[in-house]
Amino acid sequence: MKRHNIFVNFSLIFISFTLIGCGSKDGNYLNILEFPGTLIGSLVDNHAYDNRRKEVEKYTKIHYALLRKEIKNKKGKHLDKLMQLSDTKSDKFSTVKKQLHKDYKTIFHNTQRVTESLTQTMTQLYRVKEKSKTINGFNYTELSTIINSYIEENFETVRLGIKNGNLEILNPLVERLNIKEAKRKTAFKESLKGKHFDLYTDLLVVAIMIHGA
Repeated sequence: MKRHNIFVNFSLIFISFTLIGCGSKDGNYLNILEFPGTLIGSLVDNHAYDNRRKEVEKYTKIHYALLRKEIKNKKGKHLDKLMQLSDTKSDKFSTVKKQLHKDYKTIFHNTQRVTESLTQTMTQLYRVKEKSKTINGFNYTELSTIINSYIEENFETVRLGIKNGNLEILNPLVERLNIKEAKRKTAFKESLKGKHFDLYTDLLVVAIMIHGA
């Protein structure tokens, strides 16, 4: 079946646009979003696309660590296999590898999703005070900055903690946010339980599905 006009479902579009403004450390914006407009709104081959994405997700979950290394080096058998699963044309392999390498920091060192998730958790644990517009003593900007700073400082340790279910790594952040109650401490940390795919791995899935299209 021809694939020059593939369907990009609404979840992919939503995920992609939420990444606008996610920059790497040097301030460069995520250029995986610069995909052809023909991808959006094309209602062709939805079933085939969904199947490809499922295969890509499954493979990426299993080989995430190896794919990080291979994308950094712009070569590797797991990366080749990933592109095959995404139905990337063989004549585009070199271009896609270069683009993934270029986006490496944004794909593999992106703090925004974790920051947004934990900031949202804080707004659920504490009511916003009407007069001061604060959440447990912090305004929204302060809260987001504190969380993002901690995630940036401890990025890989936090990522592995989420992956392995060791959420005690967030204890210093709990202290910085002045969370005192035991139930709230637990709820804050547990909010990231089982979310490694959503917060980290899915960024690679989105990237390969877009670049390989």
